[in-house]
Amino acid sequence: MFIDYLTLIMVAVVTGSLLAAYYGWRHLDAPAEAARPWGWSFLAVGLVLGVPGLHLTLTWPLPGGNNIIMGEPAVYFGVLLAVAGLVILKGHDLRPLSWLSLPGGVVLVTIAVAILQHGLTRSPVMWAIAYAAIGIAAILVPFAYRVPVLRPIAGVLLVVGAAIFAFGTIGAYLEHPGPEDFGQWRPLPMRS
Repeated sequence: MFIDYLTLIMVAVVTGSLLAAYYGWRHLDAPAEAARPWGWSFLAVGLVLGVPGLHLTLTWPLPGGNNIIMGEPAVYFGVLLAVAGLVILKGHDLRPLSWLSLPGGVVLVTIAVAILQHGLTRSPVMWAIAYAAIGIAAILVPFAYRVPVLRPIAGVLLVVGAAIFAFGTIGAYLEHPGPEDFGQWRPLPMRS
């Protein structure tokens, strides 16, 4: 049996996706002073996503390739969200940083294909759609600055991905405490 913190990462993915969608809808063209308070939210979500993602990536507590498909995107986008928070707090332009979402988005779409190809997770189709939706939105982000019609498309994709992650997160919170999963787990010092 293994213990993990995927539920925390999943909550951060939902929050970060919805935060990015809302920010793109309401504050992308706003003056720096109006947008600045949102930097704290990006920074907080980025840390909550990136820190456990880094631990997941370095320690591999999950079976096999699940560490790659869950940990590495969490680190990448966690750091990206945290840095975006700092950029917003400083009142700087997000456009140069937005280009970093493009390769991360390509990776998410690739992971969606890998999930389907290898039958990863308990619900491969559902999770492939979630990863692909957020990935395509991330690919669109840098172009949305010049082509405003892409903003609502990226926003809808982020909301779709967040909704699927939210559904999966609720299921994980209902399932993980059960006796078959982590309900009987004890830390190493407490094992007899």
